[in-house]
Amino acid sequence: MAMIKCSECGKDISDTASACVGCGAPLAVAAATSDNSNKFDLGDVKSAVANVTSKILETAEAAAEQGKELLKSKQQKDADAVEHLAKNFDASTHQSRSAADLTRERFTSALHSTIDVKFAEIMSGKADAEKCFTFVDGQILTSTVRNVFRNAIDVVPVQIEAACKLSEAILAPSVQEREQLIKSAVGIGGGAAGIGMIIAGIGGALHWGTSVIGSVIALFTGTSFTGPVGWTIAGVTLAGIAAYFAVTSSEATDTERFLNVLKSSIDRATEAIWPEYETALVKILDSESAP
Repeated sequence: MAMIKCSECGKDISDTASACVGCGAPLAVAAATSDNSNKFDLGDVKSAVANVTSKILETAEAAAEQGKELLKSKQQKDADAVEHLAKNFDASTHQSRSAADLTRERFTSALHSTIDVKFAEIMSGKADAEKCFTFVDGQILTSTVRNVFRNAIDVVPVQIEAACKLSEAILAPSVQEREQLIKSAVGIGGGAAGIGMIIAGIGGALHWGTSVIGSVIALFTGTSFTGPVGWTIAGVTLAGIAAYFAVTSSEATDTERFLNVLKSSIDRATEAIWPEYETALVKILDSESAP
């Protein structure tokens, strides 16, 4: 038997008593409560610890898996970025200009300078009242271009000749002369490689639409001028094409159009003939750069 204190009056009483002998307060509930409050179930504690441990392990595993996914995602992103950079580098390498392209650009740049110098020379010899570029002036300027090639390779390539004639058509004083120049250029261009490039350059300089450029290219590459019937059919087609070369109401605008067409068409023509004449034309650049 053990002695306990009454929770009501504090008197020492037996733990087997049903009520306090001092104040009569029932002791069963108090004792039971006291016992329950002071006793711990070891099994419950182990279960609670196991539950907490399990939760911790689950959380740790989830965090580890999430970390792996994040790491994998980062590695994949890095790999994708490297692949993207490699592709871009490869593309830029293929798109980079070759040594031949750079040399050709130097040549056309020098040719533009020759055109500009000759243009300035022609204009400086005019009186103020005559400050406009005429058809004859245009022919003088295209002759200068022809001479550059004639002096370098002893011949004017057909592509260069076609470009010069089509440029002259911009300043032609009459419809008949304009059509004749275009007819002559068509005859040259029928078998010339790169004529489409030349027409595209002219069309860009004159702001033609793609359908007009296509029609002009078709005329140059698909028309056969054989016999009176062929000329008549070509003449009908040519009349429409010639309208796109017609002069405007502004002499300054016509001069600008002529220069743009000449430079653009000569650039494209030079590009077409460069593989064949590169060695000879490069000598011009070497001679100009020599002291």
